[in-house]
Amino acid sequence: MRLEFRDLPGYDDIPGVEIPDDNLMGIWEPKRMPGIDEARVLREGFEKPHGAARLRDAARGRKRPLVIIDDGTRTTPTDRILPLVIDELHEAGVEDGQIRILTAQGTHRKMSDGELAKKLGALMGRFEVHQHEWKKSRMHDFGKTADGTPVRANALLADSDFILGVGGIVPHRVKGLSGGAKIVFPGVSAPEMMERTQWEASMQMSETVMGVPENSMRLRMEEAAKMAGLAYIVNVVGEGSGKIAGCFTGDPVAAHRAGGLLSREINAARMPRRADIVLIDSYPADRDFWQSAKGFYAGTMAVRDGGSLIMVSPNPEGVASNHPNMLEIGYRPHAEIVAMVQKGVDGSAAGGTSRSRMLDDLVGIAILADVAQIVDKADCILASPGVSAKDCKKLGLRHARDASHALEMALEKQGPRASIAVLRHGGHILPLADERALAANQMGKRS
Repeated sequence: MRLEFRDLPGYDDIPGVEIPDDNLMGIWEPKRMPGIDEARVLREGFEKPHGAARLRDAARGRKRPLVIIDDGTRTTPTDRILPLVIDELHEAGVEDGQIRILTAQGTHRKMSDGELAKKLGALMGRFEVHQHEWKKSRMHDFGKTADGTPVRANALLADSDFILGVGGIVPHRVKGLSGGAKIVFPGVSAPEMMERTQWEASMQMSETVMGVPENSMRLRMEEAAKMAGLAYIVNVVGEGSGKIAGCFTGDPVAAHRAGGLLSREINAARMPRRADIVLIDSYPADRDFWQSAKGFYAGTMAVRDGGSLIMVSPNPEGVASNHPNMLEIGYRPHAEIVAMVQKGVDGSAAGGTSRSRMLDDLVGIAILADVAQIVDKADCILASPGVSAKDCKKLGLRHARDASHALEMALEKQGPRASIAVLRHGGHILPLADERALAANQMGKRS
């Protein structure tokens, strides 16, 4: 069977691969729902909010609304959603000059003018737009969560009387599902909440978090977002071809939980068992390795212990320019990374280094720990023109020229009769291949 990647945006130069039919266990990808009427889906989403009044009624009388949108690393069709949001705000008596837009970068870089234009579509240049920068933006202190985590976020939130988040819902390694309160924390937050949440998640496996909204990281984020004033969300769920399959508006928790049900159903890959070899792309999380690691996070739920996990991704921006300590520290066993953080030294030189140096970017260290968990369990191979063999080695990965080379490497290690599972859209897919993952996600469905 010939597997091509050219149907994925950004993968035009990624060569395909021939997979032996006798080895192929199956191909899984997010469900496609032909015949979707996007206009109807969006209209009904606004007409039937969850746990709140319709947007036009919830925003009535507000003078300084703030609309927070996700950034260019997300496929949310913001350009199709925002006009409806603006129409609702107009119905509430809000004028264009009162509306501000804030982009939620988290720790990502700022968007280029072209990326911003793609996000805003016809609305580009019509509103006051700000881009969040996690280490540079002016922050406001909203207090502390019940567990003592500082709640600091972009100061524009404190200067607004109605905060609305626009985003999409897909399975997520750290928060269970994207969307909802995530648009504020970590979307427009200061480092403290990001560090607490990312590090806590790195102590768990993908199977116990991905697709499950009732986890401690998300609950903390939702508590913090409420403190910071997030009042309303407009979240969409896309199907396999990218069309909007569901629109969920209203209360940031109630609407998010409703959308999560549909997202899990669309993105679930129910597999009969784990495979000896898993081949996965990272679409649409493929700008750099920081993003494309989502493919590994999903793939680890589908490969057996000791199996080979192959990820194919373009990564045109390299590893992680926003988190250089990933390469500076490099791969170490997960337990060693945990010990390093607890002791406060990185061990890169005799006697180690200071605690402040080690913890300067705990978010980067947390992602390194996430990847280490996977490398400790499986033979991880990266086929990416954007990540060099040298950098692969630093991350604990084996480097392959392309998918065909990677599959040769994996078959050599696992044997010529090894089972091969193919997962598409690795940035969104939710493999469910064993009782632990199935049970966790059944729990999520009941929430």
